[in-house]
Amino acid sequence: MTGATDTTTGRFGGDDRAVSEVVAFVLVFGVILTSVALLSVTGFQAMDGYQEAEQVANAERAMDALTENVNDVLRYDGIDRRHGELTLREGTVTAGSSGTVVNVSVGGDPIGDDKPFSEIATEDGAFDVGEFAYHYESETIAYEAGGLVRADDTGSVLLEDPLLTCRDDTAVVTLAVVDSQNRSIQSHDGLGVTVVETDPDRHTRIVDVTGDANVSIGIDDTEYERAWHGAVSAGDWDVEEHGGYDPDDGDVIGVCNADRAVVTVVEIDVRY
Repeated sequence: MTGATDTTTGRFGGDDRAVSEVVAFVLVFGVILTSVALLSVTGFQAMDGYQEAEQVANAERAMDALTENVNDVLRYDGIDRRHGELTLREGTVTAGSSGTVVNVSVGGDPIGDDKPFSEIATEDGAFDVGEFAYHYESETIAYEAGGLVRADDTGSVLLEDPLLTCRDDTAVVTLAVVDSQNRSIQSHDGLGVTVVETDPDRHTRIVDVTGDANVSIGIDDTEYERAWHGAVSAGDWDVEEHGGYDPDDGDVIGVCNADRAVVTVVEIDVRY
């Protein structure tokens, strides 16, 4: 009787150990699978984030180089076109004649009201500088009137200054106005972009500033308020005491106490 009892107990004890080992194996295997899954998800997310950041950085470098080339058209009469390359990789390039509106005034009178600007200015005597931008996910890199801007859902930052300068004696404003049909293109491949000056007779006006008058520059209807605030400030315009950046209405106003204003507007077409 004693021997039989011992044998039965041993058998059940072995079964318990076997069940415990199976349960332990299942738990360990589950932990391993969960860890692998988490690492895979995290790894892919990190890789996607890296690829997106790298793509935007590459586009920024390409747009920066293109901005330098395009601004040669603004600076020099003998250059009427420039070419560059953009690697899209599912990004989108857009161009069009509607964008930020820039108003340059002397003594409160808009420069665009008179010749040679009256044919290209808006009804209010301002200049719609149009649009030329690269978009990828939530990021935008935009050429704005001669400057370069980077923007996302949180705001915008200036990458390259437009040609806006306030000196002791002269306010110099040179604007690139994109005069292109509205178009966009998305591709996985590279894209050749050619910027051409559309009017060989570029528009320049020199205005003497008399009495208590000053030169002002206003930025309206823009998606890049903070970047334009930085651009006007970088050109040594007074933006703090004369309106400045108002996040509620998105306007930027800069004032220059100069003896004269030299304003040049160059119309360009973006082709690709």
